[in-house]
Order: sequence, then C-alpha cells, then structure tokens
Amino acid sequence: MLVIFLKDGQKTIEFTDFPGEDPIKFMMNFKKIFPSTFDLLLPVLPEDETRLDEVTWESNEQNFKLFKRLIQEWATVEIRLAALSKYKNQEFANQLVKQAQQARKKFQHAQPRLNLLYADYVFLQAIHSLLDAELVELGASFYLPVLRKNWRADIPSEVLNVRVDA
Repeated sequence: MLVIFLKDGQKTIEFTDFPGEDPIKFMMNFKKIFPSTFDLLLPVLPEDETRLDEVTWESNEQNFKLFKRLIQEWATVEIRLAALSKYKNQEFANQLVKQAQQARKKFQHAQPRLNLLYADYVFLQAIHSLLDAELVELGASFYLPVLRKNWRADIPSEVLNVRVDA
C-alpha cells in the first residue's frame, strides 16, 4: 500500500491499485519505466531511515491522477506485449520496448528542457505505434487514437502529435 498525502486536498489516502506486494520495489521499478513518477509522487522518508517500509508519499490531486493513468497505460502496454509475444516471441516484444525507449531518448535529447511526463508520453506513443503496426495483422484495432484522446487534456498538442521515429 502507498500512503499518499494530497497536499491540495489536505487528506491522506491509501493506494493499493498496483501490482506486487512491495510498494518501494514497485515505485523503483515503475520509475525505470516512467522517470516522471518521482515528479508526480514525492517520497517522504521516515525519521528512522532503517524503516523504509514506512515511506509515505506526497502529491497533489492532478499529479496523482496522472500517476494512476500511467499505471493504467502500462497495464495496457503489458497486455498488448503479451499478445505480441504469443504471436511473435518474447524477444521480439522486448525489442519493441527497446525501440520505444530509444525514441524517448532521441526526443529528450532534442528537447533538453522537456517535462519528463511529456517524454514518458512520447515513450507510450512510440510503443503503441510499434504495437499497432504489428498487431493490426491479427485484426487488433489501433490504440494510438485512444492514447491521444486519453492524454489530450494533459499533454500539449505539439507533444501529443509529435512524430517519433521508433
């Protein structure tokens, strides 16, 4: 469970809608996928640093909603990657993830002052573009229009519609 203090609502919530049992391990792994995670949820270390199981988090409601949306988007990616790994193989699916990560890096290098959330969106766009291209052969519908629709309120149009070379 993640204990999160929402500063703008002055309330504490308990968030359990994430995979796994260990919230610290989850957050560290999730940050590897989406570096903006620690911009959205800030860790608050306990006074006794040996009690890392008592780490709490703070955020505001908007950033917490974005964090939850990233979790949902990654679940969608994982489902689509699982389908692709059955259709092709796991190594092929892994290569698509690496291509999407490279697209994000390339975009970040071109935009050095870029918001990390925007770079994470570009990663999502790249991976879904690659998955769309592969899964269309199976009759799956394109997900990229859904992704853009889901994020249009939070991502500027120049990032939302950026062309990424994955």
